[in-house]
Amino acid sequence: MSKRITAVLVIALGLTLVMSGCGGKEFPNPIDQFVKRHMNDSNYTLILYDMEVDGTFFKSYHHKYQLVLPGKGDAAPTTNVGPWQEVSEEYYQKHKNDLGMTIAYKKDGVLEKQVTPPGYQYVGDSRYGEWRTHNGSTFWSFYGRYMFYSQLFGMINRPVYRREYDEYRGGYYGSRPYYGRDKTGSPRYGTRSKMTQKERPDFFQRRSQSRGSSRRFGSRGSGFGK
Repeated sequence: MSKRITAVLVIALGLTLVMSGCGGKEFPNPIDQFVKRHMNDSNYTLILYDMEVDGTFFKSYHHKYQLVLPGKGDAAPTTNVGPWQEVSEEYYQKHKNDLGMTIAYKKDGVLEKQVTPPGYQYVGDSRYGEWRTHNGSTFWSFYGRYMFYSQLFGMINRPVYRREYDEYRGGYYGSRPYYGRDKTGSPRYGTRSKMTQKERPDFFQRRSQSRGSSRRFGSRGSGFGK
């Protein structure tokens, strides 16, 4: 057997082992880990704050989460964005449309692991606010002591209308993510919404650069881009 053939076989074997090793790597569910760490907290909101894909041949997938804890009394809530956390490709793809969405929340001691628009667990609760009507549109309005939730969850520029909240409760609550629709038919929440593009510009800039690099790599005639 020639040295050239032997070298090719060694490289192929090495790549196979590397790929097998990558495929066998297991990642704990980040939500389950978070729930365990905050099992003594009665109220919180966990938001998917950022996402990232690293690597060219062998990719790794990462999430950043934002934790919102209510303040005591009339105090404003505290927010904290955690570090990058590696997740499985399957988990990343599962939440690829959920940027800026609530991934899990706990309210009055009850845990909900469902994808919802941010702050929706407070909407409709008369302890926090009320429905108001202006110019024919009915929308949710927080009471003065909870007004900071409007800014924190982006409801100042994207109010929650009664019709969309009823749609969420009637066909999505507890079963599937709800992204809503704007006047053009595009999602109001999540990765594909215009508001999220404004609120998370770093994610979309990185994604655009990554796609540009992939196109350039594929145009070199190596065959990978075909």
